[in-house]
Amino acid sequence: MSFNGISVGIEPWQAVADADDYVFKGMTQAEADFCVLAVTHLSGLDAQAAVDRGHFELSEVVTKSAQNTYCVLGKQTDWTNEALASMEAQYAAYVGIRRVLAPEIGGSSGAEYARLLLSLMADSAAAAVVVRVRLAGGSSDHDDIAWRQWNALRQRCAHHPRLQVALELPEAPDSDVCAARMRQWQAEPVVLVVLPTTLFVRNAAGYPVLRAAFQAAVRRWMDFSVALAVRQSHGDNSALVDYVRYVRHLGAALGPRDAAADASDAYRDVLQAPLQPLMDHLDAVTYETFEQDVPKYDAYERAVALALSDAKRKRGASELVVAVVGAGRGPLVTRVRRAACGVGVRVRVVAVEKNPRAFVELQRRNAGEWAQQVELVLADMRRWAPAQRVDVLVSELLGSFADNELAPECLADAHRLLAPGGVCIPQRCSAYVAPLSSAVLHARAAANAASAGKDAAPGLETPYVVNLHAAHVLADARAVWSFDFPAGSPRDCAATAEFRVPCASLVHGLAGFFDAVLYKDVVLSICPAAPTADMHSWFPMFFPVKVRRRVHWPLAAASKPQKLIT
Repeated sequence: MSFNGISVGIEPWQAVADADDYVFKGMTQAEADFCVLAVTHLSGLDAQAAVDRGHFELSEVVTKSAQNTYCVLGKQTDWTNEALASMEAQYAAYVGIRRVLAPEIGGSSGAEYARLLLSLMADSAAAAVVVRVRLAGGSSDHDDIAWRQWNALRQRCAHHPRLQVALELPEAPDSDVCAARMRQWQAEPVVLVVLPTTLFVRNAAGYPVLRAAFQAAVRRWMDFSVALAVRQSHGDNSALVDYVRYVRHLGAALGPRDAAADASDAYRDVLQAPLQPLMDHLDAVTYETFEQDVPKYDAYERAVALALSDAKRKRGASELVVAVVGAGRGPLVTRVRRAACGVGVRVRVVAVEKNPRAFVELQRRNAGEWAQQVELVLADMRRWAPAQRVDVLVSELLGSFADNELAPECLADAHRLLAPGGVCIPQRCSAYVAPLSSAVLHARAAANAASAGKDAAPGLETPYVVNLHAAHVLADARAVWSFDFPAGSPRDCAATAEFRVPCASLVHGLAGFFDAVLYKDVVLSICPAAPTADMHSWFPMFFPVKVRRRVHWPLAAASKPQKLIT
């Protein structure tokens, strides 16, 4: 059984005596990819008898051979007998079952549950254990009891990196509350989502379909590549194949993705060190990736066109000088020339680039595409002294947090390059932060620190650029500082931010965003509230915290904010 991609399984309500027989009949008939079956039939005195003898009899186990274990997820129903739970997990691993489902998280003492879970995770002879969590049903209280139980468990387990969750949706949920809770769970290590058949209703043709409120949520889980299992409610003898076909239909309805989206998806939850183009020369692949971001360059072209029109009207000059600083391989040069042509303004374009390898590409494009009409300068813009000051200075030296190795310092000195009344594009850049919950990202940041030979806590002070996916932004992003260009030296960057988090959550760090006013009303943004559509040049920043922090305010006190950063 694979937990990658859209994999659909079934969990029958009736006891299954033989896994091989069920795979060939029930699972095949249901057109499912896997099935959730008990490891043994044992309970009570029979279970203790097996423990006393130290082994299982053939009649006591459901999976009797290794023939079909690739599509079986084992299920443990009783953890009151610790020895039996250990024997079942070891037997499951022996026959080739890779994962077993632990009983529902709330069904036993939290401390005892955590102790047994840690014991099984430490047992190299046992199958991996997935914690089963059932969401609460209808309630107006946004405080998720199931999440509290799960959070207490992982704290008792010291945030063990092998902890995984099977999230079971409630049989009779309040759709609005459940949808909000599922957004919270998308920041957790969920590998399986269980859909009880009571979540479905019959359409006019008599076939099962998910209630409308849950269709979008299930599609979202599909986008997370978790497995989905249809759980047959007790006493329900309807054909599971109709449910499986419907879930697959939801997946098919997601539709094809374009190449840019696929390329961006490859970096989901991948921790990347921020680029340092001032210290390191970028390679051709990096330039090519950025150059494919059409919405970004469309926005720059609009901004340049507006700036040129305004400059011509105000000055009446026959020719305007436009400098593209940090020109790279020239995408902005092409857009500047196109904008000038579109508004009928004669320009002299200067391309300034410090990377000698990229400068070769600028020469190639100048000889062909630009007909030698662009002045090329191999120089660091900070030390470039033009013979004639420029009317419009254009740069894409921006960072995911409006504050990186190149910005704002490089652009802060733009005033010395501009003629009186000259314009810098961008004109303003602002940084934003929001509290973030993501067990996946925090674990990866800690692992990076450990692999680098650092203590995990200091290592967690390293920021990363991340395409956030398995993460939950817990509150609206707040602006913390801004830079205006040209404006001389940047202002001191210090701020205090306060947030209102509507549900119990664990803060693993801060998400950093930015927006940039290129010119007038032309804006680029990666802020969640108003992102530039389909732009992928900049992923958000992730600032992990050394100590995870639990936050929550009761609904009655939701108006009270709490300081998270200073």
